[in-house]
Amino acid sequence: MAPPPTPGDPSSRLRLALIAGLAGIALIFLGATIDALRLLDAMRAENKVLRDAALQRTNRLASIRYTVLLCHSYIEDPTKHNLADYLAKVRDASSQSSLDLASYRPSTLEEQRLVTQLSQLLDQHWQYLNHALTSGSKDDSQDSFIEITSQLQGIDGKQAAWTESQIEGQFEQFGSQLNTALGLGLAAALLLAAGSSIYILRIERQNRRRYQEVVTAHTALEQLSARLRDAQETERRTISRELHDQVGQTLNAVLVEAANLAKRIPADDTASLQYLGNIRKFADSSVNSIRDIALLLRPSMLDDLGLIAALEWQAREVSRRSGIKVTVTAGAIPDQLSDEMRTCIFRVVQEALTNVSRHSGAKCAVVTVRHEDNSLLVSVQDDGSGFDTQKTRGLGMLGMEERVRQLGGQLEIRSAPGKGTELLARLPIAIE
Repeated sequence: MAPPPTPGDPSSRLRLALIAGLAGIALIFLGATIDALRLLDAMRAENKVLRDAALQRTNRLASIRYTVLLCHSYIEDPTKHNLADYLAKVRDASSQSSLDLASYRPSTLEEQRLVTQLSQLLDQHWQYLNHALTSGSKDDSQDSFIEITSQLQGIDGKQAAWTESQIEGQFEQFGSQLNTALGLGLAAALLLAAGSSIYILRIERQNRRRYQEVVTAHTALEQLSARLRDAQETERRTISRELHDQVGQTLNAVLVEAANLAKRIPADDTASLQYLGNIRKFADSSVNSIRDIALLLRPSMLDDLGLIAALEWQAREVSRRSGIKVTVTAGAIPDQLSDEMRTCIFRVVQEALTNVSRHSGAKCAVVTVRHEDNSLLVSVQDDGSGFDTQKTRGLGMLGMEERVRQLGGQLEIRSAPGKGTELLARLPIAIE
C-alpha cells in the first residue's frame, strides 16, 4: 500500500486546491440560493400586504355599492307604507357609506381625486334619495345611482391596476436582485475556478518537470547498472582466465614436478613418498577447486563453445549439487549471437536454476531455448511448489527483469502455489 501523501507533496497540494475550489464555489452558490430564498420570502410578504390592502379597498367599495343598491330599491316600493323606516335606513346607509369611504385609502392622486368625486356624488345621491322618497320622483336618484356605480367601477379599476403594477414591480425588483446575486456568485465562482485552474496548471507543470527528472534519473540509473554489469562480467572473465591460466597452470606444473620427484625417491623411502602423495593430492584438489571457481565466475565454454554448451554445463552442475534432474532442449538458434545476448541468457538461466534448487523443492526442471518470430525464447520450467507472483518479488527477479529489459526484451513469470513455476523471457535477436 502506498504511503499517504505528505503536506508538501504536489499531489496533496493539488487535492487541497481542488477541494478548496469546489468548496468555495459551493459556498458562493449556497449564499446566492439563501439570498434568493430571502428575497422570495420578502416578495411574498410584500405581495400579501398589497393584496390584503387591495381586498380591503375592494370590500369598502363593494359595501358602498351594496348600500347604494339597497337604498335605491326603496323608491321602487309603490305603497311607501314604511316611509319613516326607509328614511331611517337611508340615514344609516349614508352614515355607513361615509365611514366606508373615510376608511378607504387611495393609492394614487388620481384615485384620490376619484374618491373625492365619489364623496360628492354620494352626498348628492342621499339628498336625491330623500327627495325621491318624500316626493315620489325617481329621475334624479336613478341618474345619481348610475353615476355612483360608474364611479365605483372606475375607482375599483384604478386600485386593481395600481395593485397589479406594484406586484409586477416587486417581481421585477426581485428578478433584478436575484440576477445581481447570481451574477456576483457566478463571477466569484468563475474567478475562483480560474484561480484554481491556474494553480492546478502550475502544479501539473511541476509534476511534469519532476516526472521528467525521475525518468532521466531512472534512465541514468539503468545505464549505470548496465555499465556495472558489463564491468562485472569483464572482471569475472578476467579473474576466471587468470585463475585458469596462471594459478591453474602453476598447480599443474607442481603436479608434473611432483611426478618427476617421485621417480627420484627410493622405493623404500615410504615417508617421503607419503608426503609427496599428500602434496600431489592437495594440488590436484586445488586445481579442481580453481577450475570450478573459474567456471562459476565465467564459464570459458560460453566464449569458446557457445551458449548451448554453457547452459548444458550449468544444468549438469545444478543436477550434481542439488539432485534435481535438469535438461536443456534447444531448437534451431543462430550460431552467432552477440556477447550481451549470450551473457544475458546464461545469467537469467543461472539465476532461475539457483532459485529452483533453493526454493522450489522440484524434482526436475527443463530449460528451453528456441528461435521464434524474430526473437529468442528462453523458458525455465519446474514442477516445484510454486508461489504467488503478486506477493513474492526478490532481488534476483528484479535483476533478471533489468537484464532482459536492457536488451529490449520481456520477462514473464507464471506461477501459482502448488502448480510449479515457468520463467519466460523473449529477446529480440541481435546477431553479430
